Amino acid sequence: MPTIPIYQRQQRYTAPRVDTSAPSPARLPKAYENSLQQISAFTQSALPLLDTPLNKAPAKQEANPPQRLAPQDVLKEESGEQDAAALEANADREVYLRAELMQSVRETAAQNGAVQTRDLDAFAESHFSPAQGDTPATRDYLLLRHTAQQEAQSARRQQRMQLAAQEENLLRQVGASASSAQALEAYFAQQLPAYEQRLRREGASKDAIQKMAASLRADTAAQCVRRSLAVGEAGQAQEFLAKYASQMTPSQQQECAQKILYSAADSQARQVWEQSALEPENNSLQKREQWAQKQLADPAHPTFSAAAQQRISALRAAEQTRVHDNQAKVYRAVLGAEKEDEAQRVLNSQQVLEPEELSILHRAVGEVFTRPQRCAKPEEFNQLYFSADEKSAARAYEKGHISARDYCLLQAVCHSRQAGQDDANTRLLCNGIARWGKQKELPEKDVQEITYAVLSSAAGTEEPSSAWKRVKALFDL
Repeated sequence: MPTIPIYQRQQRYTAPRVDTSAPSPARLPKAYENSLQQISAFTQSALPLLDTPLNKAPAKQEANPPQRLAPQDVLKEESGEQDAAALEANADREVYLRAELMQSVRETAAQNGAVQTRDLDAFAESHFSPAQGDTPATRDYLLLRHTAQQEAQSARRQQRMQLAAQEENLLRQVGASASSAQALEAYFAQQLPAYEQRLRREGASKDAIQKMAASLRADTAAQCVRRSLAVGEAGQAQEFLAKYASQMTPSQQQECAQKILYSAADSQARQVWEQSALEPENNSLQKREQWAQKQLADPAHPTFSAAAQQRISALRAAEQTRVHDNQAKVYRAVLGAEKEDEAQRVLNSQQVLEPEELSILHRAVGEVFTRPQRCAKPEEFNQLYFSADEKSAARAYEKGHISARDYCLLQAVCHSRQAGQDDANTRLLCNGIARWGKQKELPEKDVQEITYAVLSSAAGTEEPSSAWKRVKALFDL
């Protein structure tokens, strides 16, 4: 809608929010100058088209409008004072008419959201007459009409730009779903001409249209490569790249080529890794990895070979994590068993423990239920809890420094840590226990006993933090 100027008495007129660098309608003063230059031509051409009888008086008039003088009275009153009074009366009418025009503009804008030229023309048809000629009211009308025309043109340009952007997005989105390079090319052949025609109507140059169309083709083809790789169709992705690589930017070419290479290397590595499990000699994850790395060594294609071998290492690490997690679950299941035969069933059903480790656990299961003695060296248990591997805990158990139950707990904690589980909270808890012991001036032996009581509680139903609260409450009595 046109910006509505507001007039106040004894103040210099200033158009609200006028920015001389902004597009219409904010630059009202400039539009006003252009309109004044066109008034003479407009009054000769436009206003005669509006030459219709004035069917009704203006809605707002002064309280006591001056009476029209009869011809005989005019002849009698030709003095300068009467002429001045007539001019003043006409000026007053112009103010009322201009105010009514402003009120009409405000009401139309509030109702329709914008003021169009036909709204202003309708007002002029019902309120102006050719006899008015160049008056303040017609000048207001011309300025507002000119601004409304500029705003309408700007709105149409904006709408056309939005439609062009929408059409481009549709081409990209629909084209990216093509199942093959041939299907995508057929789609472009049918849809791109209409898009290019729209760009020509908007005034784009031939060179700009060619560049925009080429960019659209390249971007859509690159998206087809990404989508094909996401669904595991590396061959289809290679087809898109071969067809449209020449139209892509260097960065797009590099991106698509790298993704295709890594996708193919990943697929090949997975196949070889699965085959490694079928080879009788590969009875460990380490041997499986070595065998797979050897199968993928290819000096003729070093980049592909290196990517595939890196993927083998990642697959081995993921498998190792899964194994450690399952091993930890075996030990925790033994600790959670209520009877020895239940624990034995756990051992007989598991498939993840190494033979040596399984042998020690069989012995420990019997002692968990027959010799549930406490730990002989709490300080050694506390140290092993955070630093031991499977063999260190086994040696401490065989020497009798820790109980069978403690051994199962340490093995469960060790495997969980190697599976990636974080025990930082437990470590912080133990540090807090050590500081608390110093504040209480407790002997180091008592602090180790308390720490052992807290850590070993994980073998039962209590969490370490809950055990600590219980132990601390006993000391604070």
